[in-house]
Amino acid sequence: MRRCELFTLTTEVRRVLTSLSNSYTSASCYKERAKIVLYAADGKTNKEIGELLHIHYNTVGKWRKRFFNAILRLGGIEKEKPRELEESILDVLADEGRSGAPCTFDSDTRKEIQLFACQKPSDYGYTESHWSLSMLRRTLIEQNVVQSISTGAIYHILMAAELKPWKIRYYLHSKEKYESYDTFCSKIKAINEVYAMAEELKGEDTLVYCTDEMTGLQALEHAYPDKKLMPGMCERMDFNYIRHGTTSFIGFFNVQEGTIFEPYLKETRCNSDFAEALSLVVDANPDKKHIFVLDNLNVHKSEDLVRYVAKKIGFTGDLGVKGQRGILKSQKSREDFLTDESHAIRFLFVPIHCSWMNQIEIWFGVLNKKLIKRTSFTSVEELQDKIRTFVKQYNELFAHPYKWTYNSVPKIEEHTVEERLEAIA
Repeated sequence: MRRCELFTLTTEVRRVLTSLSNSYTSASCYKERAKIVLYAADGKTNKEIGELLHIHYNTVGKWRKRFFNAILRLGGIEKEKPRELEESILDVLADEGRSGAPCTFDSDTRKEIQLFACQKPSDYGYTESHWSLSMLRRTLIEQNVVQSISTGAIYHILMAAELKPWKIRYYLHSKEKYESYDTFCSKIKAINEVYAMAEELKGEDTLVYCTDEMTGLQALEHAYPDKKLMPGMCERMDFNYIRHGTTSFIGFFNVQEGTIFEPYLKETRCNSDFAEALSLVVDANPDKKHIFVLDNLNVHKSEDLVRYVAKKIGFTGDLGVKGQRGILKSQKSREDFLTDESHAIRFLFVPIHCSWMNQIEIWFGVLNKKLIKRTSFTSVEELQDKIRTFVKQYNELFAHPYKWTYNSVPKIEEHTVEERLEAIA
């Protein structure tokens, strides 16, 4: 058997191939072909490489020859565009395109099927809420869209446009975005600006906090012991549990430091609770200004809160009477007072159903995942103690400001199905 082409690899090409051959995420075919090239560059014959990789020597010869023919081209890419070298090597090791069988349905028919799937079964007399592939097949034939078609063909045609009529996902839009787009944009912009200027505001003796509540936190005790982690088997937790009551957690996340203020834990979460919790945060740094980012819950716009803020900032005007007149008259009038930029304590309310703009929601996810979800609590007191301990350890070991990258304003865009299909095509 004749010896195949011998070639030398540059340091950079060898590095890319070695990385590819050892990768845990690359497709197995790329790993195998990278090893073929590396063995070939080391002077091994096709038969020797085939025995090492348990493949036929003709397969080795195919990829050896293809890479040999690409050596000069790869050398030019390495010199002129080194960042594209890895992509070019993958192209050399990739399968060649295949012609395949001709399409059974032309582009117009395929688009008509896709548009048909975007309609509702009720438009054609069915009571079902959405299409199944078999129902769609029957209806396409009845409506003379096609003479015959398989459910597999329908599936592939729909997947080409990323259409899944059998699937649904819930979402929640902010009604402010549609009812008062300018107000919605101004709120998003104001919060983004505060996050971006957090460090600068710190230098101006202004603290920025994100605040919210976790209500109804259950002290759940696992009814049976967990089964411990073992090789090849994850830790297992029984579904049964014993309830020991609930608590509420009012949290304050310092945007500039990434720390959590001392947890405020009580069984209730009412107007006076939130006002008291916020007073502890402000009184901890009485000489500084404070900005609070929070949602539109009624306790965040309460009479108790307005009276506390008015007292702290030295407001001497008439607050009015709740439900009748003045600043205290309604939630809207109280919100206007709390958001006044001239106050040393001011509030930024996220748009309705936009709690994702509040950074403490990220931290609540950490608390739930790292502590509450898998820990067994024998009492509410134990739950509260462990939350306090968790917060203390988090502040000491893991606290860091979140890198907030969102800085745009969502647009109201409505695209027809035809426009979307054209964009995909």
